[in-house]
Amino acid sequence: MSAPENKSGGSSLDKALSLLQEVCMTPVPLRFADLVEKTDLPKATAHRTLSSLADKGLVRFDDNTQLYHPGYGLLELAHQAWSKIDVRDIAADQMKSIWRETGETIHLAVLDRGEVIYIDKLESQKSLRLFSAVGKKGPAYCTGVGKAMMAFLDEDNLAQAIKEQSFVQHTRHTLRNESELRIELAKIRKNRISLDLEEHEEGIQCAASVILNHNNEPIAALSITAPKFRVDEERFQHFQTLVKDACTKVSIRMGAMASN
Repeated sequence: MSAPENKSGGSSLDKALSLLQEVCMTPVPLRFADLVEKTDLPKATAHRTLSSLADKGLVRFDDNTQLYHPGYGLLELAHQAWSKIDVRDIAADQMKSIWRETGETIHLAVLDRGEVIYIDKLESQKSLRLFSAVGKKGPAYCTGVGKAMMAFLDEDNLAQAIKEQSFVQHTRHTLRNESELRIELAKIRKNRISLDLEEHEEGIQCAASVILNHNNEPIAALSITAPKFRVDEERFQHFQTLVKDACTKVSIRMGAMASN
């Protein structure tokens, strides 16, 4: 049986969502009369629905000002929603998009106790096998994805992550110590582009960027990886633009505040 409708049309859920949207999206708090006018609901229906929303903590009414505000229960709902979102699902279309455009290997990675873990990968159809594999771990200090995420850690977490780096010299280009790493991370924070210029594997370079969550915390990173002989400077610059734009889009979907 369908939900009952009143003269304004729509189900009870439609009415509740309409009121909730007005309360949440308006730039200034509204009075009851304003909400009735904006939603075109009967006063009795609007009052009953607002009371139900208030009981659930989704709106709150200020007795002194007679104004309606978003309820604190919305924060809990948002927190639970964000915590259940899988970044792999949210990033999938962007990974496919840059993979189709570049034809190179695309990585999605997370940071765990100072190490990179690859959680998704689209392999280049061109000949060349890379170190990475889904589920495999790698160092953070000398990979594009690792540095991209480390750059946006708060100082306490960053200091802990740096303590866990070995600074083993994989190539002659590998960063050698904390000082060099911090200089590199400062640059990454400024432009949101992290480069691996043969730091982990000779002849391999990548462009990476960070994915932020609703608290603007680093939760993952994307990278485009290719052999140096196959990528000239102009194409590599294009990779940087592509991966930064892709990560920005995914970050916004994850609730992060948009920024350049």
